[in-house]
Amino acid sequence: MKLGIVGFGRSGKTTVFNALTQRTGEAPAVSGQVVPVLGVVPVPDPRLDWLTALYNPRKKTPAQVTYTDLQGIAGVAEKKKDYMALLLTHMRPVEAFLMVVRNFSDPVLGPPRPARDRRELEEEFILADLATVEKRLERIEAEQKKGRKTAAAELELLQRCATLLNEEKPLRTDVSLASAPELKGYTFLSAKPLLVLVNNDDNDPSMPEDFQGSEDVMVIRGRLEMEMAQLSEPDAAVFRQDYGIDESAMDRVIRRSFRLLGLGTFFTVGDDEVKAWTIPEGLPAVEAAGVVHSDMKKGFIRAEVVAYDDLRKAGDYAAARKQGWVRLEGRDYPVKDGDIIHFRFNV
Repeated sequence: MKLGIVGFGRSGKTTVFNALTQRTGEAPAVSGQVVPVLGVVPVPDPRLDWLTALYNPRKKTPAQVTYTDLQGIAGVAEKKKDYMALLLTHMRPVEAFLMVVRNFSDPVLGPPRPARDRRELEEEFILADLATVEKRLERIEAEQKKGRKTAAAELELLQRCATLLNEEKPLRTDVSLASAPELKGYTFLSAKPLLVLVNNDDNDPSMPEDFQGSEDVMVIRGRLEMEMAQLSEPDAAVFRQDYGIDESAMDRVIRRSFRLLGLGTFFTVGDDEVKAWTIPEGLPAVEAAGVVHSDMKKGFIRAEVVAYDDLRKAGDYAAARKQGWVRLEGRDYPVKDGDIIHFRFNV
């Protein structure tokens, strides 16, 4: 899964990217071209840590999230038209956005206006999508005048998109539009799930009043988090204590990224490897088996399942079985977050 980090110039989006990926600095432009930089980040999961301690495997494999940031664009991110052109070129393939808005004073831009920045960037997404929809509708109209048939379902969906976008509403506000298979190829920006990161000053952990009660917003202190990410764990623990931080905001961002996309995790365990697998919530067991290996899906018989909480309560697998908490499920069983599964199959 891949998420794009977006934000206007000097918002601290690359600082946030560096904090998430434990990098430093910014990639220079190559021959004057913008550089899309990728960072693969393990998902912190205490359940995986406990299972690893229980099974003591040779290998531990966490779930992963990939973040991408456009770097080498000094001076461009302040120009909305140029910045949106870059996003349309490089960010269409991502599955969701982290939008960084500045909430600290800047010597060039002055006092922060995070609510305005969020609104303006969202408006740019809407305008870009509307241009795409209108262009396609014009093409469909021209084709119809020539007597060519067009898909009625696609036309109806595009007309609904145009109505919503003209009302200055992002497409993600209509789940049926945002998830319509017929529109998947358009990769609309405003249809992608969005988490707003309000980037505060080092000494300010509070949520701005304009964002109070918003479920898709969280506060971070990007510069502080980037400095902490460069430290060893003992030093980082002292750093957190000095600033009264219970948990790195970046860990919370990574977990929120998972929830943003409606994803869950199931585990496979053994002496060789304990591994976390990323799937959409409620994926049928036979499809989850295919995520592990195509042969498991092809020859699926049953899924032997125990919930993580039950295994933790029992203490080990044998005790969980004795309690009757290990059960056999069929191919249509909707896999739940935290399930530990052994797939029975025959090829």
